[in-house]
Amino acid sequence: MPDSNWNPIRQLIRQRDKKVFAPLLIAAEQVLSTALGRQIRINEVERLTQRGRRNLLLRCLTDPAPNLPSSFILKKIETKVYNPEDTASWETMRFFKDWVGAQFLSTISRRSNHSPHCYGGDRKLGFSMLEDLGTHSSLVEPLLAKDSNQAEKTLLKYATRLGQMHSDTIGRAAEFEALFHSISPTAQMSSLHMTSQAARLPIQAANGLNQCLQNLQARLESLGIQAESGLAQELASIVDAITNPGPFLAYVHADPCPDNEFDTGEELRLIDFEFGHFGHALIDAAYPRMIFPTCWCAGRLPHSIISQMETLYRTELSRGCPEAQDDSLFETALVKICGFCLLSTLIRHLEDALKRDRNWGIATVRQRVIARLEAFIDTSEQFAQLPRLRGMSSNLLELLRQRWPNTPQLPLYPAFRDR
Repeated sequence: MPDSNWNPIRQLIRQRDKKVFAPLLIAAEQVLSTALGRQIRINEVERLTQRGRRNLLLRCLTDPAPNLPSSFILKKIETKVYNPEDTASWETMRFFKDWVGAQFLSTISRRSNHSPHCYGGDRKLGFSMLEDLGTHSSLVEPLLAKDSNQAEKTLLKYATRLGQMHSDTIGRAAEFEALFHSISPTAQMSSLHMTSQAARLPIQAANGLNQCLQNLQARLESLGIQAESGLAQELASIVDAITNPGPFLAYVHADPCPDNEFDTGEELRLIDFEFGHFGHALIDAAYPRMIFPTCWCAGRLPHSIISQMETLYRTELSRGCPEAQDDSLFETALVKICGFCLLSTLIRHLEDALKRDRNWGIATVRQRVIARLEAFIDTSEQFAQLPRLRGMSSNLLELLRQRWPNTPQLPLYPAFRDR
């Protein structure tokens, strides 16, 4: 284990922020030493995140050693109160989910690395130790630039990665839950099956989802949009798909936004697993089609690109989920998950959007609501599924266009505007 002698840089850190950095560095050395089977000493530390962010990221430089990395990333939760025993706390659970997700994917990869390698963590201090992949380049940069070829190439790597991750995790839910329990023994397994906080929907709790849908229907009726006969059955089928994924049960990121990828140049890896859980694989796969539901940089993609991405994704998924090769089964599942994405948007955003618009990243909320209505309607028509929900969506879309005449269409990402 590391000794207690401090070099000048570590002394400077201890004097500046003794309560935080000194214990972190000692504990980080212990985590790395245990994982790598030899004593690891941290010599220099570089802060990568600004103060006030949700997480603290430190690049830790270590003594050179043969066949070992010379730097690692320490990722620590930043919150006013962190109690590892309080698993009812969102802040506590987002830390555990992120740590367990990265460690789980580090141990099950069959063909390639789905995420930065995780060397372990410290539940008491609230940090994990990750592989240092260098300067962060994500999917955001090519989407917001003018090079459509580079954007397309990166999007296809993104789709491939999602398909590979889902394929590799099919049938491994028990391993994930066992790992989670070993790191957080007091966590309830039911709390692991929640969709992203941005959607605010407990996707494994059918009663909670049904109540949200009832509230949404009441709001739509107040706007003069009546439910068509058979809509209740379609909504029930969506709830059933979400709560009973069947052959599509896999580890899902649940927030695979363009900035939650790390492009190394040769491959793309996923990062930030704060919402990760075992659920319906197509929750991730539907993100490009449904305008990246939880992302600040939401934009539209050309239909041809979406088609290529879904073909690649489906090819990779089929390696672990042969049922994905069945056109009827896959397309029915895809439309239902797109319906879920739309309903999530309406449940969270419609009420406020009716009162006022607001900016969220590079688009407004009203632009997102209209774009996802359009996306679901197109998907429903393409695969001839969920006609009653499509009818309700069409009626709502017409009403909103009348109410929001000055809301511009959500544009294509800049990379594809000149194609």
